Amino acid sequence: MSGNYTIEKLLDEVVTLPSLPTTVSRVTELINDPASNLSDVAHVIQTDPALALKTLRLVNSAYYGVGQRVDTVDHAVTMLGIKVIRNLAYTAAVFETFQRGSSELLHHSVTTGIAMRSLIEHSACRGMIDPDEAFVYGLLHDVGKILIFEFLPKQAESATLMSHARKLPVYEAERAVIGVDHAELGSRLIEKWGLSPQLAGAIAGHHDLSRCEEPAHRKLAAALGVADYICGVAGVPAGARAVLHIDADHWAAAGINSRTVPIILDRFFASLGFVDELMRLAS
Repeated sequence: MSGNYTIEKLLDEVVTLPSLPTTVSRVTELINDPASNLSDVAHVIQTDPALALKTLRLVNSAYYGVGQRVDTVDHAVTMLGIKVIRNLAYTAAVFETFQRGSSELLHHSVTTGIAMRSLIEHSACRGMIDPDEAFVYGLLHDVGKILIFEFLPKQAESATLMSHARKLPVYEAERAVIGVDHAELGSRLIEKWGLSPQLAGAIAGHHDLSRCEEPAHRKLAAALGVADYICGVAGVPAGARAVLHIDADHWAAAGINSRTVPIILDRFFASLGFVDELMRLAS
């Protein structure tokens, strides 16, 4: 069985791609609809008691301390803004959809969101997506890995052991053991969720830029790979035994150099305190 799956065979025989939670899907539609407004978004959130509670907890948290008690979802959405609400909704969706995912991997996903948010304005991707959208890229970059752990736990462990023993990046070990890596699988989930082709392309190529046919996808994939690497170097890898690796062409493709790295790292470390808070609020 090892190494003999194509992506199509894997999806046909083993992995069932989960649906995006209905509330999050509706919030996404409204955010992308220029005719919608904050009241529309608040109304949808109010239909989901769990998300409504998380929204109120977030707006009243120490991180977003707004100087007054906020008791209604309408007021919370107005205070936080659409982009922050979107980030909370996606974070909650990841936690809800992948409840059996390891807390370590979920922590890495949120932290990579923070890293991606920190670097986007200092990369070749500036102007392509805004920092809050960049957070979603980082948050979702390893959803394929969570799927592998859920549906192929033995192969996931074998790939982890191979990666550690041979000092291989885990995606290379996944290809050897399964035939498909987490980036390819994650990209398919993003497509099923109806999110942007640009996001799907970035996730597909964040370890292997040759997968990116579109120049924009290549830049974003490179930036995502750098964000992933920064988290590993900072002590927040995607697994205790993760082998840190990034191809040199990622830095050039992302437009990140020795002048911008210190700026990015300063922003990243200054924002790390929000990771645990967001995980607590979203779980």
